[in-house]
Amino acid sequence: MTHSKKQLRDDLRSLGVSPGDTLLMHSSYKSLGGTEEGAAGFYEVLLDLLGERGTLIIPTLSYRDVTREAPDFDVRATPSCVGYLTEFFRTGIPDARRSLHATHSCCVRGRLREEMIRGHETDATPVGAHSPFRKLPEAGGKILFLGCSPDHNTSMHGVEETVEPMRFIDFDHELVYRITDENGRVIERPSFRHHFGRPDGAYRQRYARVLDLLDGNEARRGQVLDADCFLLDARAVWKKGREAMLRDPYCFVEWTPLQPA
Repeated sequence: MTHSKKQLRDDLRSLGVSPGDTLLMHSSYKSLGGTEEGAAGFYEVLLDLLGERGTLIIPTLSYRDVTREAPDFDVRATPSCVGYLTEFFRTGIPDARRSLHATHSCCVRGRLREEMIRGHETDATPVGAHSPFRKLPEAGGKILFLGCSPDHNTSMHGVEETVEPMRFIDFDHELVYRITDENGRVIERPSFRHHFGRPDGAYRQRYARVLDLLDGNEARRGQVLDADCFLLDARAVWKKGREAMLRDPYCFVEWTPLQPA
């Protein structure tokens, strides 16, 4: 079944997406069911709803393709590895610009575009001080999980970096990424990656636990077309997530020991 653009707009508004929002979206396009005019129709509705004062931030992560063995990132050509809607936004939406980060870039369109992408290439960690993820709460933004679990909350990596970076960043192994910008200029940037594995097991991310810390004004759950969705207040996520980690650095991960062969 193909859902209408009107229904999509009505569902997004009912969830709490509003004109002028600064919105960071994680998504599963398949979960929506069919949408009128496909991904193009989806973004037409969402961008129109946000309006001229709004800003849309789409993570266009590339950690699967940009690695120690293949350390080259081209902002113009390196694909996003986190879903169809992210890659469509990167390649098919006019005026969207991508931040310069080898593994954790974001594409941004709207009023705060330049502010959100500025300086991301200077960060040495995945969700550093200049990343759109870190700037989102300062802008009073919201985080939308469109048909995907809040466990896929990249912002929580940033919370970890501000509280216990030594636990989940591999500072023992520096990488040097080669980042090519929109003009073909190459920047070499020393960086470090997330590291949740250990020789005897791994920490599994349980970022959806942050929902238990948020009240009804800070977290909303609802249906958008066929998708189960969450809309979170970014300031509350960062503030309450940080407070929880200061009490217990492991509260958003779960240890899974290595199973015997």
